[in-house]
Amino acid sequence: MTAETDWIDLAGRLGLDYEPESVSAEFIPVLAHVRSVIDNGNYWQVSEDELFDLYCLCRISAAKVVIETGVGPGTSSYSILSAISRNNGRLHSIDLGEKYGEDSEMPVGFVVPGSFRKFWNLNIGSSRHLLGKVLETTGKPDIFFHDSEHTYENVMFELETVFPSLGKNSFIVVDNYDWTEAPKDFAEKNRLKLDRTHDDMCIISR
Repeated sequence: MTAETDWIDLAGRLGLDYEPESVSAEFIPVLAHVRSVIDNGNYWQVSEDELFDLYCLCRISAAKVVIETGVGPGTSSYSILSAISRNNGRLHSIDLGEKYGEDSEMPVGFVVPGSFRKFWNLNIGSSRHLLGKVLETTGKPDIFFHDSEHTYENVMFELETVFPSLGKNSFIVVDNYDWTEAPKDFAEKNRLKLDRTHDDMCIISR
């Protein structure tokens, strides 16, 4: 993956320390598990480089509280959990809860193994109804990851809802960020930096 070397520059722009060899070694079993469970199925998961982006950001920022909207098969959830479990952190995910896959036969988050579920709160419902409630229980999240409905209105709603709760060293990650102008408009409005990572994922930071 090119993501491993790209993070040398990206970590510098984000103000984070990054040791490529150690992080890459940790990620090898994470990726192996995802590949073994997905097994070439068409589950519309994030790319392998994007999985590394999530793992790397959570790991090197020492995130303890992460909020995610949109779970699907759970590849992103598993990558996040693999990183934050090392810090005894917790992932709070929001998903509509519909079965997933080519024939809608798989439950949401099926990639996440049972051993990681003690670090995971899976909230079933829409972010419109649940995001505010989740924020009330988590306090200031270290990372917010948007991967739910990618309309302008929904992306902007989630970012504006989360933003007041973020600390100065918190990060926002948006998948499919170029599907709408919302991430760019949000970053410009709040004088934040927007860095593309890989494929169509970006990180928004102060």
